Amino acid sequence: MSAPLSHPPSTGSAPGAVTVPPAAPRGEPRGWAWGGIVTALGGLAVFVASGPLWPYEDSDIADNARMVERLDGSAMWWVFVTQVAFTAAALGAAVFGAGLRRRLDRQCPAGSLVPALAGLGMLLVAVMSLVGAGMGTEAFHNLRMADDTDPDTVVGELAQLGTYGWAWAGLLLTAAALVVAAFRQGAVSRWIGVASLVFGLLLLVTQLTPFQYMALFVGVPYLLLLGAAFAFGRSRRLD
Repeated sequence: MSAPLSHPPSTGSAPGAVTVPPAAPRGEPRGWAWGGIVTALGGLAVFVASGPLWPYEDSDIADNARMVERLDGSAMWWVFVTQVAFTAAALGAAVFGAGLRRRLDRQCPAGSLVPALAGLGMLLVAVMSLVGAGMGTEAFHNLRMADDTDPDTVVGELAQLGTYGWAWAGLLLTAAALVVAAFRQGAVSRWIGVASLVFGLLLLVTQLTPFQYMALFVGVPYLLLLGAAFAFGRSRRLD
């Protein structure tokens, strides 16, 4: 009995077959980058809403009761605005951090800690923004019942509202990670590394001194810059 002959598979197309072209490269999704812009705008909204909460003169600082008397009926609603804005900033920071980590995972060398540190930094920003939002709850109700609340409590809560939410030291991790990604690994543009170095040093000053709330004036423009860069800048194509 003769063994059956094996034939190599045909590589040609059958008559009438439709040839399907290879899929075109798709661009990297950029929606996550808007999270950085949302965080920055949320922080800016907190700044605007905080203005009416401090209508004091220097002579009022030693008298909390007098400070509370200067607050009008709209104060509790400005506190509510800060709570909403801090919440939006927190959610935006979480999304931006997750997207930034994914972006860097694709560009950095395997095993690099840079993507994880960049994402962790934004997660810490999200956590502290939620802390700032949480401070608004008691402040809102104590302002609503200001006549029955100890003025020392009201003023203390307003002071905390303007501090805890701006403990943005976590953003230092993100900035440092982007500096390494730019200059050591070539994962992002060098100008992003330069901007991250400058803003990171300024942010370090605010977090190592008793002026954490000044992080607003550094973190907001920095996140606006990063969000716009990753949302609208050129990116590599993905296969």
